[in-house]
Amino acid sequence: MQKKTLRQLNNILTLLTAVTLLTSCGTDNKTKMTDQEAQETFDRQYAQSMKDPLFALDLDSVKSSHGDRFSELRTIINRHDPIGLVDIGAPEDEYEAEVKTIIVQLDHDMTEQQVHDLIYQEFLRWFEDESTAGPKEGYKELAADIHEWMKK
Repeated sequence: MQKKTLRQLNNILTLLTAVTLLTSCGTDNKTKMTDQEAQETFDRQYAQSMKDPLFALDLDSVKSSHGDRFSELRTIINRHDPIGLVDIGAPEDEYEAEVKTIIVQLDHDMTEQQVHDLIYQEFLRWFEDESTAGPKEGYKELAADIHEWMKK
């Protein structure tokens, strides 16, 4: 557990460093070029991600169409806090992007294993790799709770 927390804190620190670099103002041409290149890279990656229909879903539309179920699923995911972000002070809506892409794919006929596979796939999608998302086994209890919730 301690290794997971350290890894998560390291990933957050890396992200914060990247954000700081992207938002800092360069004073020389080399720095300005680096800022410009970083922005262009970000813009390319964002444009590519928007080609993915799940990334491109409008959060407010999904929330509206799923009503209270969206909030209920967010509460379950927050309680499990698979990445450990809520534990370190992230806001309640931290996992809404993941909730959005999970809830639109859930089906009442899914087995617990299918729910487990789906949830892990979505956390890998949003957090890019296992070093941040953690091992699939770590999502087993979350999947069980979501599977049980789906039957209500």
